[in-house]
Amino acid sequence: MPPTEKAKILPAKELGLVSARLYARADEVNQITLQDLSLDLRVAGRAVDLLTHIRAEISQIAGKCKDLDAARELRDLLDDGEEV
Repeated sequence: MPPTEKAKILPAKELGLVSARLYARADEVNQITLQDLSLDLRVAGRAVDLLTHIRAEISQIAGKCKDLDAARELRDLLDDGEEV
């Protein structure tokens, strides 16, 4: 991705599907030579799970935040069209 292009943040539902697919792919790896790939897929799946959790927490905090500027900045972090 070019440095000037902003990375699109996936909605939480789509992140959950990606995480599930990564875990499923890791479970499908049977060859010894692919063990590193399997481990990488599991780590990526865990990272996606963690990102989904963090996004949900940010959304909750933004919804409760009394400081309108801070709430807007938190919503901007989620910037994928999801309701906060």
